[in-house]
Amino acid sequence: MDFHAAHFVTSAARLDGCPVDSEVEVAFAGRSNAGKSSAINALT
Repeated sequence: MDFHAAHFVTSAARLDGCPVDSEVEVAFAGRSNAGKSSAINALT
């Protein structure tokens, strides 16, 4: 995988709001101030 080509696609509050699968996807979920953005920034 090339993490340098990562980009935001969408956000969804419900599963039926997610886009149709086309490739490998990675999701980050967690509480506020848990380091999600820091992890994403470290990868890109």
